Parts: sequence; structure tokens; C-alpha cells
Amino acid sequence: MFVTDDRFARDYYRGLTGSSHLRDSLARRPLVPVQVGRNARALVYSTSGATPATISLVRFHGRGRCGYDGIVTEFVLTFPTRVAGEGLPPAHKPVLAMLFNDADVRSGAVVGRSLTHGEALQLLNRVVKRAESKAPLLRPLILNADQAADAGEVVPLDGRYGVGFRARVLTAAGDTVLVSGVAVTDRELRELRWVVGPRRTRLTGGMIPRTSHDVRYSLRAPVAPGGSFVVIDEIADVSAGASRTTARDLASGGIVATQPLALRCP
Repeated sequence: MFVTDDRFARDYYRGLTGSSHLRDSLARRPLVPVQVGRNARALVYSTSGATPATISLVRFHGRGRCGYDGIVTEFVLTFPTRVAGEGLPPAHKPVLAMLFNDADVRSGAVVGRSLTHGEALQLLNRVVKRAESKAPLLRPLILNADQAADAGEVVPLDGRYGVGFRARVLTAAGDTVLVSGVAVTDRELRELRWVVGPRRTRLTGGMIPRTSHDVRYSLRAPVAPGGSFVVIDEIADVSAGASRTTARDLASGGIVATQPLALRCP
């Protein structure tokens, strides 16, 4: 688990060591590991449920070491041994960890029937049509979470579906506009709710203008049973460093965690 925040790093380092000289330590060596006592815990959410973990080691990475301008705090987590790995996060999937969280732990996979390719594509087009009912699509949409435009994704949640999209439309004035957003809906769109957007940006040369702060949204995955949290990539055309991954609470739409999209710690 990673936290990208200089103040958090300094405060956490002071709490562990009693020292306020983290910057000085990182100036001498780019990586500062600190062992943690057994009472340091986190609650980790994943598609398998929520399970408590012990923070066994914290590593502080110096500025620029992880492709990020500031200090990165890395938490190494240890999970309890359970029968058949019940509740443990699946490998290579997004997780969301809450520090010092004593909330009730529950497990269980994300509930929701996966749609066929045709059903998912139909739902994607219907949601985009709801977002932009007047301007026609510039190109037909495809299901591809990594494609920058004319694409989207459909993720099963608990009786609902998350839909992210990046659709180019052609206005009556001949302008190409990117419409991007994330919605949660039933298949019939009777209870559609916007988590993000829809946001509209006039493209220049197929790109979001340098003067714009708009981004393209890509829905990645749920990270808790029923999809109570989801991971959304926010891609900025003009700056890779400004692109980020966020975890959002679907009940409120609020961001509960964020980190640079290009974060890579050695």
C-alpha cells in the first residue's frame, strides 16, 4: 500500500521514531525502512471482502524515487492465516486500505451477473446516449478500458453496473467534443446515478487542450463487496504526472484515496 503525501510521511515517521528529521534521513539515502510494532493495523478492502492486516514494515521513499515528485510512504502488510484464504485479497487486483480502522469485517465476493459482450456494449451506448443525446458519435464505441477515445467499460456491481466512457461526438458546429464520465446504473437505466460527470471538452488535434484541466475517466474495478468502492483512472493528456488513480465511495461519490497513475516504486 502506498501513500503520496509529504506531510503524512513526516508525521508517520515522527510517530514511529520520535524524530522529525525524515528529510535529512532521505537526503543521506533514498530509502528509509522502519520496523513497526504489532499494534499497527489496517483494514484492507478487496473484491474478496474486507480483512484486517498488520503493518509489519514501513518504507519511506525519497523524492522522485517512485516517479513522483514527493515522498512516498510504502506499507508492507501481513495478513492472518485463514482457511482456504477466506477474505484475503486476490493477487494482482486493486485494494483499498484504511489505517487504524476498527470497522466490522465482512467477506464475500462482489455480487453481480457479468453481461455478454453484446449486452455490455448495448448498456455502454445507452449510458453515453443519456450523457449526450443531441450530438452523434464520431466513431462507434468499443469495450476497452485502455483506449483513450470511442471506448468504455462495464463493471458488474451488486445488482447494478458501473459504466465508464470516453466518447467523441460531433457538434452541429463541426467541433469534436470528448464526453467522459462514470455512472452506476441498472440495465434499464431507471436508477442511473453519475459518479463522475459527464464532462465535455472540445478537443484540439484529438487531444484535450493544454489550457484545460479536464481529464478522461476510465473505470477499473470495484474494491469491496457489492462495489461500495471503485477504482477510477483520471488521465490528463497534457501531463502524465497529473494523471492519477482514485478510489471513490459510490454512496457519496467522494474520493477516499488517490495516487499518481505513474507511481512505480523500485
